[in-house]
Amino acid sequence: MARDDVFLVRHNSIPAVGESNAERAILNRMGMQVIVDFFSQLVLSGYGYHMQIGTEDAPVASTTSIDDLLVWMVKDNPAGSALIPLLYEVNIGNFTTATLVISMLEADKDKLRYSSGGTAFVPANLRGDDPNAATGDSFVGTDITVAAKSAVPNSVELARLQHLEDVIADPGNGQLSARPCIYSVKERPMLVLVDASSLLAHHGAATADVNSYGVMQFAQFAKALVV
Repeated sequence: MARDDVFLVRHNSIPAVGESNAERAILNRMGMQVIVDFFSQLVLSGYGYHMQIGTEDAPVASTTSIDDLLVWMVKDNPAGSALIPLLYEVNIGNFTTATLVISMLEADKDKLRYSSGGTAFVPANLRGDDPNAATGDSFVGTDITVAAKSAVPNSVELARLQHLEDVIADPGNGQLSARPCIYSVKERPMLVLVDASSLLAHHGAATADVNSYGVMQFAQFAKALVV
């Protein structure tokens, strides 16, 4: 009777399996199946994207106090697409005066929010050969105006961080905030935006702008893959 193995140890050689081709699943030498986590696979499949504001030694000022009509970064998700927030990170260069600084990541489940202002940004595919392109408006900047948010619960605050309020002229003199990571999908439950919706990164200071760097990452793909 011929053997029909379902698994195969691949310790030194990993097969390059073509689209829709059959291959035995991989085991390591301990007999454990090798499984890629869902979010890593989205990136490997070319569905992960990256946005940023500020570069090298050129940080960008925060907005004024965070407000539903003013954001630091926005990613609109058009009809026919699904979007999963992956990461929002803020690094503050320095405080110039005593001020309350807050960062917050918002998801609007009901509508496209971008209205005007800011600088158009082409999200970078997190797979180097750029197999796909993000759809919908993507903007960064201190002067982005967006539409009023949908009523809660369709405007979802995914994460918020209140940075230190003390005057710190030199970052070497103290820690500027508890942590740079505002939101990570690997630490919190995920949210899936479907059809017309938006992902909005807020970063604002109450009394004085603070120069900062920001990163926002997300996965985006046809909604038919989840709906």
